[in-house]
Amino acid sequence: MLEKIEDCAPRFRYIQKAPFPYPRILYIVNRVLLHSPRLSCRLLHKGDVSPKNSRRMNSFQAFKPVAEVTERAGSPMTNNPIKSHDSSESPLPNKGANPKRITKISLAIVLMIGMGVAFYEVIKQTGSNNPISHFSIRKWISLKGGREVDSVPAANVADKLAIRIAIAPIISPEKSLEMYQPFVDYIGRRLGRKPLALYRPTYSETNDLIRYQRCDIAIVCTYPFIRGEKEFGMQALVVPQIKGVETYQSILLVPQTSRAIKLLDLRGKRFASADIISTTGWLFPAMRLLGSGEDPNKFFGEHIITGSHDRSLQAVIDGFVDGAAVHGIVYDQMVAKDPSIQNKIRVLEKSPPFGIPPIVVHPSLDPELREAILSVLLNMNQDAQGKEILTKLQIERYVIPDADLFAPLRLAVGKLEKWR
Repeated sequence: MLEKIEDCAPRFRYIQKAPFPYPRILYIVNRVLLHSPRLSCRLLHKGDVSPKNSRRMNSFQAFKPVAEVTERAGSPMTNNPIKSHDSSESPLPNKGANPKRITKISLAIVLMIGMGVAFYEVIKQTGSNNPISHFSIRKWISLKGGREVDSVPAANVADKLAIRIAIAPIISPEKSLEMYQPFVDYIGRRLGRKPLALYRPTYSETNDLIRYQRCDIAIVCTYPFIRGEKEFGMQALVVPQIKGVETYQSILLVPQTSRAIKLLDLRGKRFASADIISTTGWLFPAMRLLGSGEDPNKFFGEHIITGSHDRSLQAVIDGFVDGAAVHGIVYDQMVAKDPSIQNKIRVLEKSPPFGIPPIVVHPSLDPELREAILSVLLNMNQDAQGKEILTKLQIERYVIPDADLFAPLRLAVGKLEKWR
């Protein structure tokens, strides 16, 4: 319903249904877009519309040229009479300013400004002196003054005041920090060096710390050790002995309410692993499927990588997944801490014994440092403080691994990854 008609000086007349909240802004946009000082529009303010016919509207209202209204002059639009055009004034143009065109051009200008600002921010972020720092996952710490550096090879640190120990995410980082920090501190104290614990979210990233000599020793899973051994000669320094053996197992778990009785019953289900290169989390179930003529990469409906074995176990407890394969020692530790876990899950299957995860070093590690670390680890159970730390880790002592301890795993990894 049209409310009132007013003359616009000098060329156009517009009709407004309701007051516009920002008349001066639209006035300026109108002058700029039409590129002419003669083409302007006087907008109606709240006081221009009679109280009787005015309506408040919260959104933008359209304007129409007076020519359209003139054709409808016979219709009862308003109580106020339409002012006729004075012939003494300049003649009205054939066409008025198209509101749709103005809107489109306005939106285009706003879009172009937004794109320009976004492009400027991209250039600003990527055009610094060290662009790689914007994309690197984390920053390396200098052993000398805390300054950031590109590389700190273990054998080239002049002062040799630190011992860098990397810990793979066999359990979640928050639990790893609580469990392994006393171990790291003990090693540093015995070596007379500042202890530095390094944690990474995946097994592959932990392997890279050894590969590029960004740490001195590392606690890794057996699958990553086999890969590191083949790729750059990673060496197993010692292995933990637990309950008189240097082996452990993979355990397949399902919720207590699951109907599955074997691994093949989980076809098309959601399955969890700590890491894609985890021996207990993925290598064992993958080899079981290969032995049954199944493709491990297509067997499960969804394969969830949880990042650690305790998270995989928790995913089964919460019913988030239909099954999971976990580290046997981690499972025993969690059940010992909370026996009620056994009432929420069910063991589907256990693997044969595997060689236990070792403590590894780079082949080019300084021989003197290597021997010093080896001596501390082998004699840790002879020291009262060291023995206390081992007990908390449920480890009896560290021993040098037998040559054939990891032989079955080398064959399994080679078969899964199709090594020649």
